Amino acid sequence: GTDYKRMIIGAYSEFILEYEQINQVKKNGRFFYCGMPGTDVLRTMGAAVLPLQDSVNESIGGLARRVADAAVLGARGNAGVILSQILRGLAKGLTGKYNASSQELGKALQHGILYAQKAVPEQKDRPIIVASKIMAKGAYHAVRDGLSIIEILKAAIKAGEESFSEKIDSGEMIMQVFLNGCLKGIIGEFVSPMLPFSRRATQREKL
Repeated sequence: GTDYKRMIIGAYSEFILEYEQINQVKKNGRFFYCGMPGTDVLRTMGAAVLPLQDSVNESIGGLARRVADAAVLGARGNAGVILSQILRGLAKGLTGKYNASSQELGKALQHGILYAQKAVPEQKDRPIIVASKIMAKGAYHAVRDGLSIIEILKAAIKAGEESFSEKIDSGEMIMQVFLNGCLKGIIGEFVSPMLPFSRRATQREKL
């Protein structure tokens, strides 16, 4: 649970740094996103981290479920909805587990990325969905080879980067930022953000 907590905080921290760039990419993107996707995923992740406030020695399965439920309830825009479904799929893959090996967490990551496709089944060519499929495939090979979760995340990120077009789409960037944030969270190479734990902070996030 502690590792998963760091992954989620790392992802949130990375979106704080990159959400404005995601919004900027959206303006020049080749696919339509309602609203501002960068802001939407930041607010979605802001909702997802709320359960971490009172998380102490919690099972990875239980914590993943609470994070996913909060993300689904707090999802903003279509990009936020897809991201919340990734977290929901991750939670499904970790159900009933107190601890998880790198391979189990890697499989849950694949499950989460593929689960997001169910959110927009009629738009299979959406860049965020195409990128998620490619990254899931990269993760699959790393899991099959018995690599650590750090190497699994790196493999997924590399697979995505190699497939991105010269003109990156905001959906592709969202997946890249999310997995990079998870990786930084696991290895501890991120600046811990001020999490929106208080009611006052939550209200500011909504504004």
